Amino acid sequence: DEQEQVSPAHMNRYDVVVDATGNPNGLSLSMSLCRPMGTLVLKSTCAAGVKGFHSAPIVIDELSVVGSRCGPIDVALDLLEKNSTSTDENGGVPPLRMEKYVTRTFPLSRAREALEFAALRS
Repeated sequence: DEQEQVSPAHMNRYDVVVDATGNPNGLSLSMSLCRPMGTLVLKSTCAAGVKGFHSAPIVIDELSVVGSRCGPIDVALDLLEKNSTSTDENGGVPPLRMEKYVTRTFPLSRAREALEFAALRS
């Protein structure tokens, strides 16, 4: 059972969980990490079924499930990098204004500290 692999400290704790595992069992694991009324973002496109998969947690915990369309990562990174407030300067795409979502950045060498910071409610 995938949920047995999750530390109790992490069960049903996160507002948003992104499944990018590429593994069919990742969905069940991701659901167990998502808090009730949280959002589950599916980046994996596994076509294989999951033996014993149960959709009840999606209904019972009222999870929002969002698919994330595949596409070229270089285009996505360019859009994230653009900071213009002009749609014309962004190739017709409205500015994303991502700075409002980033409260702090950390180098990879401080990954543990970054995760601890991310766990704090702001």
